[in-house]
Amino acid sequence: MNFSSKNVFSCLFLRPWLGVPLGLWIAVSVIYYWWLISRINILETQNIVFKKQLQISQNVMRQISVDTEITYTVPEIPDVAGTICETVHVALVCMGKCTRNITPMLKSLLHHRQNPIHFHIIVDSMSEHTIGTLFDTWDIPDVKYTQYNAQNRLVEVRWIPNSHYSGIYALVKLLFPSILPDSLRQVIVLDSDLTFLCDVAELWSMFRNMTDDQFIGLVENESNWYYDKTKRWPALGRGYNTGVMLLDLHKLRTITDWTLVWHETINENLEQLKQTTLADQDVINAIIKKNPSFVFNISCQYNVQMSMKTLAKNCYGEDVNNVKIIHWNSPSKYSVRIRDAEYFKNIHLSYVNFDGNLLREKLHRCAQNEVVTYKMNHSDLCLSFRAAQRVKLRTHLYYMDYSYSSVDGFDVTLVLQLSMDRLQFLERLVKYWDGPLSAAIYLSDCEVTKLESFIRDWSDTLSFRRNIGYHLVFKHDSVHYPVNYLRNVALENVNTPYVFLMDADFVPMAGLYGHLRAAIKLINPYPQKKCLVVPAFETQRYRASVPRYKAALLGRLARHGAPGGGDVGPFRAREWPRGHRATNYTRWANATAPYEVEWQSDYEPYLVVHRSVPKYDTRFSGFGWNKVSHSVELKAQGYKLAVLPDAFVVHTPHAPSPDITAFRADPHYRICLALLKQEFMEDLKKKYNVTLETPKDSPYMAEAKSLLLHQKND
Repeated sequence: MNFSSKNVFSCLFLRPWLGVPLGLWIAVSVIYYWWLISRINILETQNIVFKKQLQISQNVMRQISVDTEITYTVPEIPDVAGTICETVHVALVCMGKCTRNITPMLKSLLHHRQNPIHFHIIVDSMSEHTIGTLFDTWDIPDVKYTQYNAQNRLVEVRWIPNSHYSGIYALVKLLFPSILPDSLRQVIVLDSDLTFLCDVAELWSMFRNMTDDQFIGLVENESNWYYDKTKRWPALGRGYNTGVMLLDLHKLRTITDWTLVWHETINENLEQLKQTTLADQDVINAIIKKNPSFVFNISCQYNVQMSMKTLAKNCYGEDVNNVKIIHWNSPSKYSVRIRDAEYFKNIHLSYVNFDGNLLREKLHRCAQNEVVTYKMNHSDLCLSFRAAQRVKLRTHLYYMDYSYSSVDGFDVTLVLQLSMDRLQFLERLVKYWDGPLSAAIYLSDCEVTKLESFIRDWSDTLSFRRNIGYHLVFKHDSVHYPVNYLRNVALENVNTPYVFLMDADFVPMAGLYGHLRAAIKLINPYPQKKCLVVPAFETQRYRASVPRYKAALLGRLARHGAPGGGDVGPFRAREWPRGHRATNYTRWANATAPYEVEWQSDYEPYLVVHRSVPKYDTRFSGFGWNKVSHSVELKAQGYKLAVLPDAFVVHTPHAPSPDITAFRADPHYRICLALLKQEFMEDLKKKYNVTLETPKDSPYMAEAKSLLLHQKND
């Protein structure tokens, strides 16, 4: 058979039934190849761009030194009404003992918010320092605060008879229009006993719905309290609850003479009613009764009231998800026994335990140019140790009730720091120290309830003491135990002229507080720039009783070379003899009068000194040289030492801390400590222009010096 190319072509392609598939195949092939070629062109273009970007990045990185500041400006987004960048202004009263109760409310509000918040907080002299420290150390982005000390304004409402459990502070809201600045046009006024389940901006947006006459927004009172017209202040129907209140200050000041209005209202009703029972709420309801046009009605969801006779169930029905804000307005607060209270209480407790550090995450960029600077030093071997100097640790001062006034110019406060696992040591110590005490406690948010319960319910010793300042410092994952920061917190918050710097795992001798006051009065150390040394001893027996008097201690003192010996000896005489050797324990045993000693290398005594003493260096965190560095600075400043002959404290054994375990096990830890020592001594020399005895080189100092030299050269 003759197969020519023409015949083959005719057989294959000139068949009628092949025409349509062949045409489709050709068309699809052309389209596919066109798409493939265009895709290759796109990929080649992207590849060129990526190569160019990589080249630019590499050139930039070559110009960045190991220790470089990178600064960039966040684009400006205007503060526009109705947007997530509009600032919401919130006002509240925090006077007296409110600071412990206000934190869960702040957490819940900040957890749900999107907008920048500006808090306007009415404070007194007691709460001003606590609130300022809390906000400054919390350091939440897009949150500002302004404090208004109204201590001297209380006289303006003191004349009003009032039986409310919050006392005079509950009347201060009447003064808001005169306390808050004229530049502040609108503000949301909140009680401290709220739990937010919604964004506070929902309330803020309601200002735009008010009429020209309306300047106060309120939720109806969810009880029949005001229906008893013979005993209650005048009110419209059930009246209104003032726990959540919108105040249009601009309209209020324009429409009314507010001070005159509330004065006249009180005077009109006092003759018959004698006193206010619900403080500002009674007065504001009486004003609204006469002027209904002033009020803007807010949905009941925004103030669900947990009082004993609440009708709140009528508001949210069977769906608790309808609740926006919970108001714990019963005197029983979170222990109120009503329907659904347990469910809402669990929500409240979730915010008590909520890690407040999570609120530091920035949601978005708003309002103003923000210059952000990072200081990088990737070759720094001790970067984690330096974190204690950079990171702000949220600090809540005077968390529990505190009340103490210095007795005289020779009074002394015991200053110490501890973590929650050493709380039993604090209880033991307080049994033997009846003077004022300032304790900085390192803990997490979820441990706060445990602390409160231990102090209030479990410790007979701590529960009745009011001269102990409990200062809470909240844990941060990126730092070693911040021992010197904690010491500084405790040291900065004393109200006596002198401080006794000690650790929590010691037991004071009998009557030490009175003994120290007498010694301070006798020696008068402040004008002489003297530190009084309290000798430290230790026992290695876990269950041994601690000697309380000098004679008993000397009877149990281990004598060098004596057969058997005693169970008490100078503190850490075996592990760290340089730490307390300068005290001269041999001389102390027979001394009857104070005697002076010289500073020696690595000396770290427990001291009584004036509260103006230099603060501790916070670069030393974890274990090692944290007290020694303080002693070295005291020496550099010219402080002298005098050992007290009849005073002492005794250390008792306990499990080692995680940091001392890391120090013993990790050479890197010890190298970093040696490096920090070297830097500290150089800084001290520059600061005071003095030459100090350099600590003896440890086996790790040479390596640390080598690292320091390499960093300088780089």
